[in-house]
Amino acid sequence: MSRTPTPAALSLAALAVGLGGCVINGDKYPRPRDLEPSTYVHKLRLLAIATEPPELRPGESASVSALLVDPLDQVSTTVWVACDGEDVTDFGCPFDPSGLDGDPTPEQLAELGVIGFEPGFPPVYTAPDDALDGLEGRDRLEGVQAVVQALALPEQSEDTDDFDFNQVESGFKRVVISEDDTPNLNPTPGDFTADGIPIGPEDVIEFTAGQRIELDIDLEPAVETYTYVNTDGETETRTEEPFITWYTDWLQVEQEVTLYPDTPCAFTAPRSAPDVEGRIWAVIRDRRGGISWEIRRWRLVEE
Repeated sequence: MSRTPTPAALSLAALAVGLGGCVINGDKYPRPRDLEPSTYVHKLRLLAIATEPPELRPGESASVSALLVDPLDQVSTTVWVACDGEDVTDFGCPFDPSGLDGDPTPEQLAELGVIGFEPGFPPVYTAPDDALDGLEGRDRLEGVQAVVQALALPEQSEDTDDFDFNQVESGFKRVVISEDDTPNLNPTPGDFTADGIPIGPEDVIEFTAGQRIELDIDLEPAVETYTYVNTDGETETRTEEPFITWYTDWLQVEQEVTLYPDTPCAFTAPRSAPDVEGRIWAVIRDRRGGISWEIRRWRLVEE
């Protein structure tokens, strides 16, 4: 469990998250219309959290991962915690970092709700055996929700006065625990294409200055049909309607979100010197808690 954060660091991180909704001296900050587009990623951003699988039965476990973009290599440790969905606040799971003082045992970490540290201790969430106790019939099929949360912490000096709250990135995801006959799966899309040409994970999309290229992801293989018991107790067959949220660094994006089945999104390269390069991130959500993502590299070349 290398590079474990100190309790002071975690306390500060928790405070930073808690202060997220408070604005002091609001006139000092840009107004919404002056903010950068949400598609533009050039600093630490937590774009998505996924569990595999996204829906569990009591006693089952899921691996947890995050799409954490850290272009300045700021993050030293990511702390993962989990809690019952009824306990979560607007800022995530209640968490007391003082319990991390010393060298806690795995059992003590579990009591704190800690499910992982990265690097060194990959996060795994296990649904409680009694998660559905007290529920019957339709309620057991619909299930309950748990929450997994990531706290990405920057390297910090011993002097806590130097701690930069703006460098802490936090986010959480809800996990369904149920006995549904058609549990949700994470989206598994088909080809990623650039102007209709398949682009593999190791390929690079080449732009010339000012060029516009239409990117797309084939979501047809990812669309699931599932059963749902409505409030009248009737079983319905439904089909997912996934969507893609697009992000990049230096490219211009025409649409932040594209909805299935109309999922193409156009990107335009900057009008600057060649050898500029970057990345494109596409987060796919199925509206039931299933999440996956695709990452591609791009570069600017001579015409």
